[in-house]
Amino acid sequence: MSRASQHKRAARAKDRARQRAHDKQRAQTSGAGSNGFAHDGREMFTGGPANSPFGTPRQQAPRRLSTRHLLDDARSGAPQDPLVRVAATIAPASFLADTEVVLITWTAELYGNGWQPTELVRFVRLQGSRAGVGLIELAMWAERTAREGPTATDPRWVEQWQAVGLPARPIAPGWVHEWAGGSTRDVVFSEIFELAALLGTAPRLELLLPPPPGVRHAPPAVSGPSSGSTDPMLARVRALLAKAESTEHESEAMAFTAKAQGLITKHAIDLAALHSEQPVTESPQLVRLTLDPPYADAKALLLQTLAEQTRCRTVFHATLALSSVIGYPIDLKGVELLFTSLLVQAQHGLAEASAIAPPGSRARSQSFRAAFLRGFTERIGERLAEANRLAYANADAGTFLPVLRSKGALIDGFVTEHFGDTVARTVRGGFDGHGYARGQLAGDRAALTAGPLTT
Repeated sequence: MSRASQHKRAARAKDRARQRAHDKQRAQTSGAGSNGFAHDGREMFTGGPANSPFGTPRQQAPRRLSTRHLLDDARSGAPQDPLVRVAATIAPASFLADTEVVLITWTAELYGNGWQPTELVRFVRLQGSRAGVGLIELAMWAERTAREGPTATDPRWVEQWQAVGLPARPIAPGWVHEWAGGSTRDVVFSEIFELAALLGTAPRLELLLPPPPGVRHAPPAVSGPSSGSTDPMLARVRALLAKAESTEHESEAMAFTAKAQGLITKHAIDLAALHSEQPVTESPQLVRLTLDPPYADAKALLLQTLAEQTRCRTVFHATLALSSVIGYPIDLKGVELLFTSLLVQAQHGLAEASAIAPPGSRARSQSFRAAFLRGFTERIGERLAEANRLAYANADAGTFLPVLRSKGALIDGFVTEHFGDTVARTVRGGFDGHGYARGQLAGDRAALTAGPLTT
């Protein structure tokens, strides 16, 4: 080989070596940014292609993946493992501090989407983890600390915060770090991303409380707090239902419950008669009631039956185990009180049936319990309808019925406007004839009493 050929071959070898080095450097750049973050399969460069004067594309600086980016990705449903690997390249103190800011912002946004503190904690408890519950409670506490304006002292918000158990005193920064405790880094990251993913699935609800300042929100479903919470009639209803829950005799419990229903209906009649010469101008309002598992749909059927007998409507949110109840203030409060009392009585009956049943018997089965609640619900509906009939019989129907019908039409329109078309669903849990009969018996042990009751 001539010397000229040797020089040419050596030059080509150097060119190939330089090209291999250049390709390796480009591969490393695409796999990690200047801050050392591993590429997780997304485009990491910002802006459009920029060309040099020679027409060769010029590489852009890689985008730094911040804590907010990672949490947003987790909330959008991105896989956790790549996010955990990238988060490990961020200084832990910086990651945890930034997480605090993001969680406070998200909490306020969820409030703007209609979620109340008690509902948000319950949602995380039912579908998340214990660690997630602790973290969302801390986020709500921090959001309360940062809250300014009228809603910071609004009695409805204060009541919600107290129900969750949030202290009134401020919380200091660093609460995510304290929450993390002695857990390993990857466990902490996974739990944070798991909570973010769960919060990303929270649907929009009807707005019941005034949202925090500066938060975008839909128009509220109600114009203000429910009236009548201090009405003397409701105080009498509470007293009757407390007696119904405390007595060990089913006949007394049912008599007290019937009397409470009669009081609520009589009050509605009196109000309708009072306003019979005036058009109905007030708007229906809405409350949400929780239906804790098990047998949430059977409990929803009990609530629906009770609401219909109290001139209200319900919409069951099955995935959230919540029911929206639509009606007028006094009736809504009555539904809430009666439902709580009747649920306690139904659970007492179930406990009694299970206590006397031998181990392994069907009285302890899921189908028995679900059927028990359905039988109990049917009988309660019949008895409350009878209580209403007796209340209507003692009044001039021509005076109040047109007003009640007008209110019912407005409630139906409210349901259509805010919830669209609803669908019927079957109560799950199987069916057991013996359980159904026992449930009916539990709701049918005493004749309804129309007159005054004594203890």
